[in-house]
Amino acid sequence: MAVDAIAVETAASQPDRSSGSLTLIAWRNLWRNRRRTWLTSGGIAFAVWLLIFSISMQDGSFEVMVDNGARLMLGHAQIQHPAYQDDPRMEYTIDEVAKLLTMITSHPDVLAASPRAQSFALVSRGERSFGAQIMGVDAYEEARWSSLPTMIGAGRYLEGSGEAVLGSVLARNLGASVGDEVVLLGTAKEGGVAAIVADVVGLIESGQTALDRAVLMIPIDDFRAAWNMGSDEAHLIVVLTDSVMGSSEVVAELAANDEDGWRALGWRELMPELVQTIDIKQVSTALFFGLIAIIVTFSIVNTFMMTVFERTPEFGMLMAIGMKPGSIMLQLSMEALFLALLGVAAGVFLALLFLIPLAQVGMPLPAAATEVLAQYNMPDRMYPSFSVTAAVISGAIMVIGTQIAAFIPALRIRRLRPVEALRGAE
Repeated sequence: MAVDAIAVETAASQPDRSSGSLTLIAWRNLWRNRRRTWLTSGGIAFAVWLLIFSISMQDGSFEVMVDNGARLMLGHAQIQHPAYQDDPRMEYTIDEVAKLLTMITSHPDVLAASPRAQSFALVSRGERSFGAQIMGVDAYEEARWSSLPTMIGAGRYLEGSGEAVLGSVLARNLGASVGDEVVLLGTAKEGGVAAIVADVVGLIESGQTALDRAVLMIPIDDFRAAWNMGSDEAHLIVVLTDSVMGSSEVVAELAANDEDGWRALGWRELMPELVQTIDIKQVSTALFFGLIAIIVTFSIVNTFMMTVFERTPEFGMLMAIGMKPGSIMLQLSMEALFLALLGVAAGVFLALLFLIPLAQVGMPLPAAATEVLAQYNMPDRMYPSFSVTAAVISGAIMVIGTQIAAFIPALRIRRLRPVEALRGAE
């Protein structure tokens, strides 16, 4: 193969070459075989695009899952008694709720906040009785952020005192319907009997059997009166922020201002099962990252192995005029770096080209999937969220992989003898 005239000329005139000269030579050598360069960098670009796109779609789905869980009942954050999360006793309440609500809603990233009191009680109608979770809520504030008020299958949501809405499965078990009366019996805060009669005004059909079988909501003032709680007491304050990602900052700021009577919890503490699901999926994604990196690395090893064999006479000439094997290996390393940077830049560009429009309009899901998702109040489109972390990690993996791929065949240069290399054989 013909020896690169530029490389030989520069090596002859400057045996002790600087890194700047090696960089220039490496860049110009990269374009001696344009087709191979573009094919290799294209493979890197496809791998980077695939990784960023898949992670961004996954992050988008995770954010939708968390946001739907938050808007259903739990919120993005909660203010609770310090011991309530681990042991939800009736007596673990927080005081000065109105003051806390004013402080929380003044935060620029908080969309809504509402107090809630809750306990387990026996719900009866006629001769039928079933246990349920009784939730005392501020109906107006809950309707501002919660998706439960939109899931009323029959009747309406809470509007005034003496009313109740309950899950459709619980209503079916009780034999109750809209307009019937139910009796709630529980244990008050100080240990007495809590009793209240409420008119059923609505039935919740969330599509989640566990929720529809166990939930019953009444106005929080009715709950406080029946369970002997103070007028400014609650078990928790549910907080909804403007985004799932931004909620961690809100929790951190609230936690910095907490007192002995309460603590701030984020969605990770409130939804541990969902966090576990996300962690498991992220492990599988990491394995996918590793597999792609290995495949790309092996393909680049093959490319540089061909390069070393084809340019053996050139390397022999460079060594004959005084260039050290280490400098030649460094030159190959720079060529690999440029190749990786080209592929990474193209991959990130392609990812942005796909993800920016999809983040606005969403990716439509198949009709069969949308019917299932609608039962869980999930959207019929997937909205990806561009992952900067995935872009950085995938770029770093590709750069490291190409360096390893260039180093393996470059080891052959250390064993080259100039005379035999010029003849095209060791």
